[in-house]
Amino acid sequence: MASGAATLSEKELRILDCALDLLKETGDAGLTMRKVAERAGMRLSNVQYYFKSRDDVLKVMATRYFELCTEEIRLLTQDTAGSTLRERVRLLILTGLRHGEELSDMCRIFRELWAISSRNDAIRDHMADYYRSFSSLIEDFVLAEAADHGSRGKIASLLVPFFEGYSVTASALPLSSEDVADMLSHLTVSVAASSKQAAR
Repeated sequence: MASGAATLSEKELRILDCALDLLKETGDAGLTMRKVAERAGMRLSNVQYYFKSRDDVLKVMATRYFELCTEEIRLLTQDTAGSTLRERVRLLILTGLRHGEELSDMCRIFRELWAISSRNDAIRDHMADYYRSFSSLIEDFVLAEAADHGSRGKIASLLVPFFEGYSVTASALPLSSEDVADMLSHLTVSVAASSKQAAR
């Protein structure tokens, strides 16, 4: 029944919450339709009424989770509307890096989804859509006043992979998140400035 994360019933939400908990606790291997049904206190046939397959659960669960993740960036956008470019960039970068340092639930869930996407084309495509959306959100946040498409793409290409890789490597890196944020902020502002100069 469920086709997206916009209008979900109470039962669908319960199924998705249980699936997300299983993914965090047991990883990909522990996420079966039968276990989701058990966790949700429902019959398997009831779960399958709403979600025909495990892929359907994964896609809607990922969509819903991605929406929750990007909401934090949207809130930052509102909170920093009058800030300078450097201030906006530094706040965005620190937010992204802290998720990596904490090994938050978000990082655990994304790691599981990455693993699933390496074997599942539908989830891989779904994650690619999310990263395109996330890149656009970062571009709009960092360069709200800039129309230069080239610099926007460069900044997203710098920051998005860094955030994702940082969640895996943060504990082994020699710099603190504050130092990394300073370095990346400088790079990001430099990219924006050089693109503006090149356009003149």
